[in-house]
Amino acid sequence: MSAIQLSDFEHKFTNPSDVLHDALTGSFIEASKVMTPNGLKVYLDGAGALNSMGKGEDMVISFLEETPMVVKEVGESIIGEIVLSTMKMSSQTSASVLALMLSSLPTVAKRMSDLDLMKSYLRLLERMISLAPRGMRPMLSHIDQLTSKLTLGGLRRWVLYGAETFNRDFKAQIAYFELSSAESMQILEQERRGTLFIDNQRKLQFYLRAFYNRDFFLRPTSGDYETRKGLRPYIEYGIMHIPDAYDDYIHASGKVVAGVDCYRAVCAHAAAHIIQTTSAFKGDDLNPLQVACISLIEDLRVELNTIKKFPGMKKIWIALHPDDEDLKDYNPFITDLVDFSRATLDPSYQAKQKFNKDFLKKFRKKMAKKGEFSDMSYDLGLSYYEIIKSETDVKISASALVATPIQYRDDNRYIWEYEELDWLSEGNDYVPVSQRQVRRNVNIMEMWNELDVETAGDDAQEIWTLDSEYFPDELDGVSLNELEGKEPTSEPFHYNEWDYQLQLYRPNWVTLYERRVRKGDPEVINKILKTYKPVANQLKNAIDQLQPQGLVKLKKQQEGSELDIDECVTAIADIRIGTTPSDRIYVKKIQHTRDVAVNLLMDLSESTNDMVVGSERSILELMQEATSLLSWAINKIGDNLTISGFASDSRHDVQYYRFKPFHHGFNDEVKARLAGIRGGLSTRMGTAMRHAGVDLLTQSSAKKILLVLTDGEPADIDVDDPQHLRMDAKKAVEELRAQGIVTFCISLDPYADEYVARIFGKNRFMVIDDVKKLPERLPQLFISLTK
Repeated sequence: MSAIQLSDFEHKFTNPSDVLHDALTGSFIEASKVMTPNGLKVYLDGAGALNSMGKGEDMVISFLEETPMVVKEVGESIIGEIVLSTMKMSSQTSASVLALMLSSLPTVAKRMSDLDLMKSYLRLLERMISLAPRGMRPMLSHIDQLTSKLTLGGLRRWVLYGAETFNRDFKAQIAYFELSSAESMQILEQERRGTLFIDNQRKLQFYLRAFYNRDFFLRPTSGDYETRKGLRPYIEYGIMHIPDAYDDYIHASGKVVAGVDCYRAVCAHAAAHIIQTTSAFKGDDLNPLQVACISLIEDLRVELNTIKKFPGMKKIWIALHPDDEDLKDYNPFITDLVDFSRATLDPSYQAKQKFNKDFLKKFRKKMAKKGEFSDMSYDLGLSYYEIIKSETDVKISASALVATPIQYRDDNRYIWEYEELDWLSEGNDYVPVSQRQVRRNVNIMEMWNELDVETAGDDAQEIWTLDSEYFPDELDGVSLNELEGKEPTSEPFHYNEWDYQLQLYRPNWVTLYERRVRKGDPEVINKILKTYKPVANQLKNAIDQLQPQGLVKLKKQQEGSELDIDECVTAIADIRIGTTPSDRIYVKKIQHTRDVAVNLLMDLSESTNDMVVGSERSILELMQEATSLLSWAINKIGDNLTISGFASDSRHDVQYYRFKPFHHGFNDEVKARLAGIRGGLSTRMGTAMRHAGVDLLTQSSAKKILLVLTDGEPADIDVDDPQHLRMDAKKAVEELRAQGIVTFCISLDPYADEYVARIFGKNRFMVIDDVKKLPERLPQLFISLTK
């Protein structure tokens, strides 16, 4: 019987109802079975504190009845957290919602089964109650379904998406959190992961017990707020901390390793460390590369010793080693480590690096002598580091070093005597903009009476239209539309936008309209071409050096459509003098054509009106000159070209302009459109690139290229986080690459190297601050992009 007596706490519950009294008595008996005396004291003190808040007895009864079941799953340390969170949320929601929250905690605890996860779940509820209090009740009513499909990280992203997207649309907010809206189900399915830890925990514990005839402690982790891949496995205080979900591991070749096999490999490797690594290494005087080499040797040592006892483990560990194609984006230092690791475990695999082959012999000799001792890993690891350092040019960042491609191995903090930092990130709220204009068809008298309204402009609430052109007498046959009218606007196009904070797409978040600028004087463009005639001639000479077009005759061929007369005469002469003639006596005809489609996309934001440093021209004029010469050059090559531009006024109005359609020549109409370009508004680059990509995909050309001509980085008036639109543009580039579209940026900003490289990738951009540099740079660009 516990030393804590219920009678000592009855004063905290003045005049309780019969229901509360019965709940208190019954719950105390149940709590005594799962809590220590100290835990019971915190439990009863917490119940008394909730009762003193005066929010009603239902909330207190829920706390008393449900908390023992939560403690049974995750430990009594959670009691204080539950009380604290309930008190925090009490000022922002009703007692009935708090009672529902407390009643749902046992269900959540069974799914998460870890104290840290439960703490994170309570912090998530606290954040949600401040962002979307109306969504709390419907979400808690479906918490069983949500926790059975989502990890904590997935649930967090699902909750924050709904809270931030519908923070002012209360009807849509409730529909989202009660899982009755299509968008809610779409995000839920998007966040759903493959194999959940909680569904396999008992199987994994039996699996390890069958190996070592002892119990191991397994706990799930959820670190997938940004990466969606979870924390790397790690061992701390003898407990294995494992990601709460694993997707199937898919090699680039298509070979699949099931998620449950990933769990088995992770658990077996961690258990091998716990059994065999008996002492930690001192890492204070080592650099990160030395630590990585020693860690690899220790990983291989414990794995080889495990394979001696359980040969079947070799197959599953080898299966989770990446193939060559999987490693193409990794640093050479990482690929060298993987090469050695795979060669060590897999006898059928031959190491690609000679120094790995030589060191493998040394490693095997050492394993035969001292394979049971961890000390050998320290000495061998340092030797291996010196070999790699002498054989290769080791250059690798700390972030690249952490991103190991062998996912079943833990982060090895267990074998080192220092801690790692855990960086957390907070998301930003969006400020929605929702202003729409109404179009109304009117008669000619209404239009006449309102023509002189000075306040009617781009921000007018109504746009009036006539069924036909209107010709005022004073304009001598010129229609009002020609004088003051605007080009027509397309139907809206909706695009997703990538949120790097939540690591998911905001569905149909951005609205794009296709527009046409008013025509200017085509002589402006002709003047540019005349002014830069020497530049144009240099371009033409460079273009002539590119791949020839038309029919090409290749002489001295072994087969072909006709005889090569010169070679036939030479062959006859060889026969007469008794030597063996050449069999290359034919001419082969080859049709050389350039099957390329190019979309030249110009950034027409307000910043293009700024003057170029050290020049009397604006960036827009420089862009106009560069575009004219570039378009003329591509047109001379004969490639299929479209010219377009973009600007944006928040996510509700991304404006996309077409200056030259595909399969149209560089004629006066196109020049007039180019002469009419104006700079204004902002730069929502990712959406514009996605729309330009859709244009390119309509073409049948074998090679599709998107050239983005810009003067600055992505930005818009409704986005406060400068990284948001950069990351969305980067994501758009990745999407286009996956569709077979080559994306290249030509920047007129002399300081663009850093952010443009981050968006478009290394060697996928050039910076031009003077149009005179075009002839020396463009040939190299087109040869590399279209060869």
